[in-house]
Amino acid sequence: MDLIALHQRSAVEPVALFLRDGPLVEDARALGVDTELMLVPRMLNVLAAERAKRSLAQWLVARGAELVHSMTAWGHGYAGAAASIARIPAVWSQHEVPSWRRPENVLAALTPARRILANSVLTANAQHRFNPRRIKIEVVQPGTRIPAEPRPGRRTRGRAALGLGGDAFLVGTVAPLARGNGQPTLLRAAQSLCAARADARVIVAGGPPFGPDPGYPDELERLAASLGIGERVRFVGEIEKTGDLISALDVVVHVPDGPESFALAVIEEMACGTAVVAADAGAVREIVEPGVTALLLPPGNHEALATALLALHDDSETRERIASAGAEAARTRFDARLMTNRIESIYRDAVA
Repeated sequence: MDLIALHQRSAVEPVALFLRDGPLVEDARALGVDTELMLVPRMLNVLAAERAKRSLAQWLVARGAELVHSMTAWGHGYAGAAASIARIPAVWSQHEVPSWRRPENVLAALTPARRILANSVLTANAQHRFNPRRIKIEVVQPGTRIPAEPRPGRRTRGRAALGLGGDAFLVGTVAPLARGNGQPTLLRAAQSLCAARADARVIVAGGPPFGPDPGYPDELERLAASLGIGERVRFVGEIEKTGDLISALDVVVHVPDGPESFALAVIEEMACGTAVVAADAGAVREIVEPGVTALLLPPGNHEALATALLALHDDSETRERIASAGAEAARTRFDARLMTNRIESIYRDAVA
């Protein structure tokens, strides 16, 4: 969506084609971008999938497309194949570490492309081992929008929305309420924090993911109650624009149980100017400088997290130093405009 919004129209005229329906379709149209929806079948339905690829190829030719940029392996399995049929150059963004167990990863690796844009060195290294065609792979780390408004205004507005004043020490997490996203780790760490510091409060933001686990949110609330911190934890549900909420926090926690190919949430949190504590797994070290732009802890270790939160509660100078360094790193390294400029240069090379 940032690419669609930020492309220089004198250089790139984007057309958004969605292969599944969802809220992003209307979001793209709201940006004034030519947007279409073409539903495609599951890849395992081979004959129907081949017909869909040929229909896509015809659509590309009819639209006069000069380049196809497909997102994720699944998207490239369709759009990249259609580009090959239509003899149009293609690039694709790889957002996950490829696995032989996922058919779409195998299909995408076999589909022609001028470039593979890996979201991290971790993903690129895995794709090098995985990709039999040896397509050129470039690391293009995703970016985020950098808030133009100074943090104090966003912080005040976020706390007012929560009904909390400036005296509370707010710790929170913003992630879909799905197993593996670390909410239980935060709650167990918060038990120690809340017992030791009377001003501590915990915010858990996030709604169910695409494959919702309907009982999980209630399970988290029961866990908070069993730990004796039910009155100190607030579950605020899914929030469409999270900037004010993250800015309202003193510390934001990102502690998934396992490694991620790229922790985009950490960049978004750093950009808000809030001190970040993250799990030391996956590609997170490609994003942060440990102890400088964020604190890193072993995944799933609630005791280490509790110790870090207590230390940050008591040392506002360190907390503000980490928050400031993180915001500066986000601004200079991860601005979505920098990402867009880099991708536009790759487009020019791919077309040439």
